[in-house]
Amino acid sequence: MRAILAFLYYLTVFVGMMIIGIEYMAYCGLRGHWEYGTNVCHFHFKYIVFKLFRLKVSVEGAENIPQGRNGYVMIANHQSFMDTNVIWHSIARAAFLAKASLWHFPVFHWVMNHIGCIPVYKTPRKNAGMGEVLRSRLAQGYNIAVFPEGHRTEDGHMLKFQNGIFRMAKEQHFDILPITLVNTGEHLPKVKWAFYPGEIKVVVHPLVKAEDYADKPMAELRDEMHDLIESALPYKQAELAANAANSKEA
Repeated sequence: MRAILAFLYYLTVFVGMMIIGIEYMAYCGLRGHWEYGTNVCHFHFKYIVFKLFRLKVSVEGAENIPQGRNGYVMIANHQSFMDTNVIWHSIARAAFLAKASLWHFPVFHWVMNHIGCIPVYKTPRKNAGMGEVLRSRLAQGYNIAVFPEGHRTEDGHMLKFQNGIFRMAKEQHFDILPITLVNTGEHLPKVKWAFYPGEIKVVVHPLVKAEDYADKPMAELRDEMHDLIESALPYKQAELAANAANSKEA
């Protein structure tokens, strides 16, 4: 049954976006505003998909989401295919840095290009100039979401962050919105074909402005963002609580 639910979830996401998503994106394009194309994703997930599959999302730190402005980079942990869905549902319209293999599919290729997504190649030299592309997207009013782990964790524990987005941050000086996604991997896990309804928690940390990290080395910025995002995950909070208890006993 769980496998069937997972299949239905993926099918609903795909079919829904094909039926209403492409048409809406084309409408935005005709009006000269491709950057608004993912507004339809917010509607699709908030009012159709998540309700249909009994997923509830609570947002802690909603006051940290920039209002009335775009052109910032969201950085989040990565547990599930559902992570992009949750960002569209609860945070903001967004394009993504995504693996280049997704551009191999003709229709998906068109969608990814026009909603502002940027391909990331396995061969580093093919990623040359990505910072300039990212800066251009932000200047056009896109928000960009990035999962610096590079791929989904299998056990919910965060992987090390890769350098790319933080190197671009130092070069291009954009604002960063750190986000912790809690339990998405439990509802639509990477390791098995299954779906579980329930509650998802999103923690939005304060916006980090470019001037806030201007004097920090890239590695320090990377590690600070990793530790901040990880600090809101249940296993890390349990670890910190245990360490605090041990310190009091010592």
